[in-house]
Amino acid sequence: MAAYQYGLPVPEELAREAAEAGVVEGMTVYGIGLGNRGLLDEAEVWLQRARAAGDPMAAIALGTIRLNRGELDEAERYFRPVADTGNSGARRAMEEVRALRAAEARRVPRQPRQPGQATPTPTTRQAPAPAAPPVAEPASSVSAPGSPAEWAGRILLRNLDDNHPHVHLAMAVLLAEEGRVDRAQAFLAAAVGSGDPEVLFWISRMHIEGDGLHAAMPHIERAADAGHPAAQHTMGALLVEAGDTARAEHYYRLAVAAGHTDSYLNLGVLLRGRGDLDGAEAYYRKAIEAGDVGGMNNLGNLLRQRGDLARAERWWLRAAEEGSTDGMVSYGAVLAERGEWDAAEEWWLRAAEEGHPAAQLNLAEALLRKGRAEEAERWARSGASALASAPAPDTPVPDAPAADTPAGPDLAAVAGWLSGPAGRGDGDARAALDLLGLPDET
Repeated sequence: MAAYQYGLPVPEELAREAAEAGVVEGMTVYGIGLGNRGLLDEAEVWLQRARAAGDPMAAIALGTIRLNRGELDEAERYFRPVADTGNSGARRAMEEVRALRAAEARRVPRQPRQPGQATPTPTTRQAPAPAAPPVAEPASSVSAPGSPAEWAGRILLRNLDDNHPHVHLAMAVLLAEEGRVDRAQAFLAAAVGSGDPEVLFWISRMHIEGDGLHAAMPHIERAADAGHPAAQHTMGALLVEAGDTARAEHYYRLAVAAGHTDSYLNLGVLLRGRGDLDGAEAYYRKAIEAGDVGGMNNLGNLLRQRGDLARAERWWLRAAEEGSTDGMVSYGAVLAERGEWDAAEEWWLRAAEEGHPAAQLNLAEALLRKGRAEEAERWARSGASALASAPAPDTPVPDAPAADTPAGPDLAAVAGWLSGPAGRGDGDARAALDLLGLPDET
């Protein structure tokens, strides 16, 4: 029967009639069809009958049901007798069982995130950091818990089609970890040769993990050109950093067209840097509609550039209230310009406690105005240290261009403010200036 020999589709009614008539192949095909519909108990009845009649495909199907449940010993009990006859499908299934056992043996419990590990919200969206290959859903995912072996094990449990490129890549990962390099290379070649965007993205992530973000750029580009939105976004960020804004725009627009919402903000930053304020505003608003509070801060910056300070202030306040540390710095700067230093200090303190360098430096200025030099020095030290240490090579792409940095004094501005009192012999101001590592300008 064609459905049995070649996997051709057959109406379930015909398969059931053949099974009920005692045709062994019909029992197997009908059982597999029931299993695909989730009717596993009924499927097992027919598959067990076919297996008892000596059908190897029924035994493989029964083993696959157990494999999908994670019952590796039971799966092997069905696969091994058929594999011992030389059946290629069963031998392949035995390889998967061995690989999954090896992955289970190497599994390391995931460490929980510690409280207080907050990081500043950038005003552009960064390229993905190195991580194990992500689970197959959703396609836009950029990270996944656990090791590559754990990821591969999950892929094998979720895909029944042995020729699926994701299965090929999973087998390559597991065989490589077992030291079976030749077999791993064969599976890897099959996965890459498929041109599957998700496969190429995962491979680029492996290169990022091993070689660093910038060295992996050719692999990221290949995944981007194959149509992977996260890779397109990453290529855009890398090209902006390299100064190639024309190509960066091309990749950002591809990512946007594919629904990658992080690219709204970055494309807006790029367009604003070119002076296209209308285009930038459109994408900032798209970012806001997608729930990105960084878009609120950037829109405030753009409106300030247009001279609409009243609306800019509203967006900065909204960003701050939504938890954006950039928004807190920007809104605090507005309050300070009005002379409302106490209110500004409250916003800057919140952002400074979350590690925002500009907030820490602004807070130092506010505290110095009140004569609280010791506290000011502590925050100035933290802010200067943060600015000196970021960004480092091979870390994700830096934050927004200077045109979209938060409003308020930067390191040089703080030094300028301190240099006056320092020149007049103010010991506390001179000490704070020394902490910043900048010369006395008097």
